[in-house]
Amino acid sequence: MPHVRPATRALVVVDDRLLVTVLHGGTGEFWLTPGGGQDFGETKVDNVVREVLEETGYRVRVGALACGRDYIGAHHFPEWDTGFQQTELWFWCELVGVPPRDGLPVGEVPLQGAVLPDAAQTGVRWVPVGELVGSPLYPRRLAAWLNEDPATRPVWLGDVN
Repeated sequence: MPHVRPATRALVVVDDRLLVTVLHGGTGEFWLTPGGGQDFGETKVDNVVREVLEETGYRVRVGALACGRDYIGAHHFPEWDTGFQQTELWFWCELVGVPPRDGLPVGEVPLQGAVLPDAAQTGVRWVPVGELVGSPLYPRRLAAWLNEDPATRPVWLGDVN
């Protein structure tokens, strides 16, 4: 029976570069911000911390709510739709235990530090925020959102991908 899954995601930006997970699937390579489904009994903050550690190996401190969206699979990929629907909230996060200018890697990094990566995940990458528009980041609206004036960006992105 279809249901709506709650999920959280992290926005980790260091030296104007966004941390993304690199995945390969039906559309080729694509990127997501670290995050995923919330477990029963888990807070949103605990969900973000767990997901970032599982998918990237980094520990984070969760800050303010940044934005949110609905994702209704049938509206975006009807050919693959399985009745999947998710409500996602993004939170600003800071790395814990990694100095801000500690020579964060450029390009794709293997999953050596990841605890439990997603099945299609092959690595993580630090991408300059200015290069996100036109990249394989999903949702695509997030790439534009990150490059907008913080004073005027919306908090709710809607049903976007």
